Amino acid sequence: MPAKNATLSRRKFLAGAAAAGGTTVLTGALPAMAQEKSLKSTFTILHTNDMHSNFVGMGPASDYTPYTLNDDKTRGGYARLATMIATRKKARENQGPVLIVDGGDFSMGTAFAAASREIGGELQVMARMGYDATTFGNHEFDLGPDGLGQAIAVASKAGRIPAVLSSNTDFSGSDPTLANLQRLSKAGLVRRYLVIERGGVRFGLLGVLGKEAQIYTSGGAVKFPDPVESAREVVKTLREIEKVDVVIALSHGGVEKGKDGRFTTGEDVRLPEAVPGIDVVIGAHSHTALLEPIMVNGRTPVVQTGLEGKNLGELVITIDGPKLTVDAYQLHPIDDTIAGDPVIGEQIDKLKQGVSAAVFASRGYGVDQPLAMTTQDLPNTFTDIAAGTILANLVTDSFRKATQADIGFTVNGMMRAPLMRGKTGVLTVYDVFAVAPLGAGVVDTTAGSAMVTGYFTGMDLKNILEFFLTDNPAHPGEYFPRASGMRFRYDKSRPALDVVTAIELGDIDRGYKAIDTTDKATRLYSLTCPLMVGVILVAIPKYSKGKLALVAKRKDGQPLTSRLDALDAPRENSGFLLAPRGTVDRNSVATGGEDGGIREVKEWQAIMDHLRSLPPKAKGELPVIPVDARAAEVRAIRAG
Repeated sequence: MPAKNATLSRRKFLAGAAAAGGTTVLTGALPAMAQEKSLKSTFTILHTNDMHSNFVGMGPASDYTPYTLNDDKTRGGYARLATMIATRKKARENQGPVLIVDGGDFSMGTAFAAASREIGGELQVMARMGYDATTFGNHEFDLGPDGLGQAIAVASKAGRIPAVLSSNTDFSGSDPTLANLQRLSKAGLVRRYLVIERGGVRFGLLGVLGKEAQIYTSGGAVKFPDPVESAREVVKTLREIEKVDVVIALSHGGVEKGKDGRFTTGEDVRLPEAVPGIDVVIGAHSHTALLEPIMVNGRTPVVQTGLEGKNLGELVITIDGPKLTVDAYQLHPIDDTIAGDPVIGEQIDKLKQGVSAAVFASRGYGVDQPLAMTTQDLPNTFTDIAAGTILANLVTDSFRKATQADIGFTVNGMMRAPLMRGKTGVLTVYDVFAVAPLGAGVVDTTAGSAMVTGYFTGMDLKNILEFFLTDNPAHPGEYFPRASGMRFRYDKSRPALDVVTAIELGDIDRGYKAIDTTDKATRLYSLTCPLMVGVILVAIPKYSKGKLALVAKRKDGQPLTSRLDALDAPRENSGFLLAPRGTVDRNSVATGGEDGGIREVKEWQAIMDHLRSLPPKAKGELPVIPVDARAAEVRAIRAG
């Protein structure tokens, strides 16, 4: 339904919902105070979601020139975003109050996020840009609850930060990793809801993490109560006790396409359907750039801006007593038609020093260091077309090279950014890190997923592929499997969980050989992948509700019992083990550094090391990424 027609009486709607046995009038209706004063006001919400620490426009990063116009093709970048926020806020302030909010996943995506525990840059810069509030997405927990607590604490010591709303996160346990978040909650920096009175209007804001997003959350001891029930409780408080006029939900749940191919469903939509006391939903998680609001029951707009700060959303609403009308909605592109805010740019440049020290220095890299050249864009497409395959092959080849495993493995969604040629083709550490920015290690807690290796039978490998070939409607294509050392054939016309018709091991140089994928197969094959993929992989029996069986094993065939058990065992008997770096004996857990501690190979490090090993066109020049037919080899072969 078009936004301009969204004028259904809130009082009439909520009364109808209560009569139908849904939400009670007390839970959802406008408070008596708001009805009596017959409030009429226009307000604006400027919003983002899933910014993923995209401080610098990448196209590639060395092209980004935030202070000059029309000379680069990058999208996003917080200096330019800050200018657009300030411009639109100034334009709307004389029309009524303006709120600036974010839907979560404000962190994890670039090297700045990798140093969030040390510098807390995301919330610092968001505060400088004027944000009132944000909420937790699943990626805020990538470094565990303790890492998240450290990041918020560091940011808050630097000055004001946006309110972090956590209506369905529970930090009340006794686990020591929750201590920072408990202190922050007590101090009011993390809270269940926020009330803002601005321009004569009382706004009530809440933030929920959706059920599907929770699957990807490394929350450790954090508990996540039901988002709908939690929202009902908070809305009741906001309406009855806080007497707010407008309820805004920051929902990290996502939207999905309906049968008609349009975005009409998903957790961001189901939330206000179940809790009609919510007036506005600022959505997130599915990275969807909605060009117009999804109107829930003709009255509640659901909006989303895409990802990485590439757009700023502007939603203009008028309330007139019990009636709410969406007056206008648009996405403002953040590109090189906007001159960046120099104050924000200066703050980002200062934060870069902390990034290099915290993330890269121990492995001999620097954030702006040139690594390699590309002669064309290498997108992270979610289909097996040639250009997207080059990046997938490059990444999985690097994994196999780093660990000497039979198979290097990942999925599309773990490759978080493309490698863009831009003007010069020069790719820096910042650009390459963005391809693999997620997670942390097992013993080495520095940012980035550790490379882990396990042993599987042919049938195990088939079940792994079957699971990841089952598409997730909330994230189309993100589970699609990518591999090195393995080629597989699949037929989507076959029954679900039985689409893989053949698996072959080998490579383009040695050739491929089919393996036995029946339940009689006993031979074990080593598979290496990022820890974040490994955690999902070993849980496939649970996620498939027992339909797909597999066991991660050590080389001797015994089941892996724990990550620490794997770390304590020699490589010859290991299951999911840390890959060694810089050791003579590659069959043992690596020890390195002056302290003799274990040094893991990080996912991003494997890719960077591989890039540096590629041949240059001429002596003294940067290595060049190959883009020929060999580099674009199709390893996932679809029937038909």
